[in-house]
Amino acid sequence: MEAAEKLRQRIGAGNFAMGTFIVELRTPAIVRFLAQSKYDFILVDNEHGYWNPLDIAQHIDAAKRWDICSLVRVSSADRGEIMRALDAGAEGVMVPMVRTVEDVERIVEYSKYPPLGQRGAHFARPHSAFTPPEDTRRYMDNTNEQLLTIVQIETQEAVDRIDEIAAVPGVDALYLGPGDLSVALGIPGQVEDPRVLEVAERIVAACKEHGKIAGSHFVNTSMLEEIRACGMQLGGFGAAVRMLQFGVEEMAQRARSVLS
Repeated sequence: MEAAEKLRQRIGAGNFAMGTFIVELRTPAIVRFLAQSKYDFILVDNEHGYWNPLDIAQHIDAAKRWDICSLVRVSSADRGEIMRALDAGAEGVMVPMVRTVEDVERIVEYSKYPPLGQRGAHFARPHSAFTPPEDTRRYMDNTNEQLLTIVQIETQEAVDRIDEIAAVPGVDALYLGPGDLSVALGIPGQVEDPRVLEVAERIVAACKEHGKIAGSHFVNTSMLEEIRACGMQLGGFGAAVRMLQFGVEEMAQRARSVLS
């Protein structure tokens, strides 16, 4: 949990923590590239991705090697999927499409050890370096304190319950999904619409009141300016596969400009 603690300290010092989503790209080398570019976290996307558990575990191992915080977005509030990500050593999980307080309480139950939750206690796993802790109670308490349990606000039902969701013990961050939220609000694709940004402001206010981290996705620098201005502390910048695509296009254009 060292990288999660480092991420929390960075945010606590007033800095904006920036990461990106990893999808499609199987090679752990992408983690190295992101670490070299000073990203604060990676987020392996198993909601829109096609990953097997070994792929995810390899990216988590790479993140530990290159000192960048590893998060996994699971596809749903599924106990087995959350447990596999955390046992593999992920320093946090993000759960999409929450709708009710009961959804959020279930996520905490699956991701946190007692007394906050009921996470399964198996310590001969990568998350503990295959070494059972000398003081199990202390290990569980420290993990609960550092691990990032993140819920996404991207449905109308979640928007209606932002304050209640932020108040749930064991939740560490609320994360705006502007793309899906724009669809839910009937304005698909208009991620910088005032109605989306108003939800961002509500998330920030609720997180301040309840001592949680406020985060959001963003796909361009103008949206980064918007979410930073309203007080967001953490953001996922697009996806690494799009960065690869843009880089390929830019390099091809440079070469063609020489040839022409």
